[in-house]
Amino acid sequence: MKYFDCDCLLGAPRVPLPDVQAGLSDYLSEMQRLDIERAVVRHRACTEAHYQVGNEVLMEEIQGHDNLIPAWYVAPNGLEPDFDPVVMVDRMINLGVRLAWTALSQGRQAPFTLQPWCAGKLLGALQERRVPLMVQYYDVPADVLEAVLRHFPRLPVILLDAPRLGRNPLLYPLLEQYPNLVLCISALYGVHLGVEDLCQRFGSHRLVFGSHYPQAEGGASVAVLTYAGLSDEDKEAIAYRNLERLVGEVCL
Repeated sequence: MKYFDCDCLLGAPRVPLPDVQAGLSDYLSEMQRLDIERAVVRHRACTEAHYQVGNEVLMEEIQGHDNLIPAWYVAPNGLEPDFDPVVMVDRMINLGVRLAWTALSQGRQAPFTLQPWCAGKLLGALQERRVPLMVQYYDVPADVLEAVLRHFPRLPVILLDAPRLGRNPLLYPLLEQYPNLVLCISALYGVHLGVEDLCQRFGSHRLVFGSHYPQAEGGASVAVLTYAGLSDEDKEAIAYRNLERLVGEVCL
């Protein structure tokens, strides 16, 4: 089985992780060890410095690595000097960026919300180009996530860091009502028969694979999918085909 990793954060954290030298060289070794052929990568400098700096650092670090797909941190005010999210999304596409991400409760930039009254122009620009937006489970309140999914039904939203909560009473209704919501499955979703239940109820096409590097042991994420009681076709869809499709649907 080959894998297309949707959940990799480059850059060393302020508090070092035990036995992990988080960074590009270490992650490339992890890719080889776990048969990860391609990966969507974000950079920690987007939240620990400034998102414009972090996006630039990311592009510099992964230059020459065609199997690494950059994801830019996005905010409603766009980037200097334009401060226009439409211009920012166009620039992303032109530079080969195919996904976006944001972290509302992290970082040093001015706070904002993904509510349409604040981020509507940004979300509309992403939807227009079909750029998937990655958000984290504990970072976006359920009501805000619901508003994004409802007002922007053609915007693929990938939810990272879904936790071990069994039949999640917040997540299941969102998946049922909004087909543009995609769930990233990693070691964090170690729910007994959880992946099987998600596939049965919503289809394997709603799930993508993530290693959760560097916070988790990537082998654990591989094991979640490897030992799930799914058909080979469903496993392949989650491991790489679904993310390939989402990236391929971006309007260039």
